[in-house]
Amino acid sequence: MGLDVAALMGLFGLTGAFAAVGAVLAAWMAWRIVEKAGLPGWTGLGAVLLTLAVVSSIVPLILLWVFAFMRWPRDEPATAALEYGAPARPSPTPALAAPPMTLADRRGWRLAGSLPGGAGVAFAIDGSATAIVLTGAPAAQPNELSLPDPSVGQPHARLLTAAGRLGLEDLGSAGGTFIDGARLLPEHGPRDISSARTIRLGSVELALSRA
Repeated sequence: MGLDVAALMGLFGLTGAFAAVGAVLAAWMAWRIVEKAGLPGWTGLGAVLLTLAVVSSIVPLILLWVFAFMRWPRDEPATAALEYGAPARPSPTPALAAPPMTLADRRGWRLAGSLPGGAGVAFAIDGSATAIVLTGAPAAQPNELSLPDPSVGQPHARLLTAAGRLGLEDLGSAGGTFIDGARLLPEHGPRDISSARTIRLGSVELALSRA
């Protein structure tokens, strides 16, 4: 069916140089087929070239050209995986949105405890007053809280509220002021007790919590 390559070249007066170029071109196209089909390297290339030498017709050259430039399943790994049942390459996970900003805690504080005599005391601090005096004397001002016990000074300490925080300052009391067991001295100045659990004024211990 096909024409002999030598006879065809003689018909058109082609030279040996053209035959050499054709051989190189055929070898290159054969190598592309070997690479795309996944044949075993030089063994596959030799098999393709041996087939060309045995058949010796123009048809293999045309087929080489078609197979060298056609689309192969190996050219599209993701598509091939879907068509042949192999697991597809996972798509990248989209980035998570940033969490919303945490709202500031606007709750107040609560001081609760009991006096050495057994009487219970409880105070609510809502932040409406920026400074509250803790004293052992009866409260004479709206910003005073009374702890009637001999160990509590008159005044004893000062509570400070600002920007949602609670602070405590010792006013030089003889009985001492303590934050979670650690003594607070006047020279320490105000200390943030927003995360403290207990404060003690003299012998009176008060639990601190958010209201």
